[in-house]
Amino acid sequence: MPQGYRAPNVPDSKVTPVFVRDELLNCFQSANREFANLLKMQVTDEALKQQVKTFVSTVFQQCGVSYTNPTRQGIEVAIKTCKDNAEKMMGAQGADIIRHHYAEMMKLVDRLP
Repeated sequence: MPQGYRAPNVPDSKVTPVFVRDELLNCFQSANREFANLLKMQVTDEALKQQVKTFVSTVFQQCGVSYTNPTRQGIEVAIKTCKDNAEKMMGAQGADIIRHHYAEMMKLVDRLP
């Protein structure tokens, strides 16, 4: 069972669209680290961080939503797209990892105003 990312336990006042977008980066880094382990690939933290930021910001762009000034709706669209892309890329072997990370992110999204 994946032990990766956990949504942080923060006061509601801290749960803003920018905070959730930044947590999406942390979440994706965690998921991708697990994918790399699963596929027995070596990856440095710095390379992973850069790769994830590029990937996530590109997804926001492709969805037509703002990365720099995110909204709840934009984040929902982007997270769903990220999930769909990850499922296509990883297939069944990544399903548990994807499900876990998606559920953790939705805990934060559900708290957005």
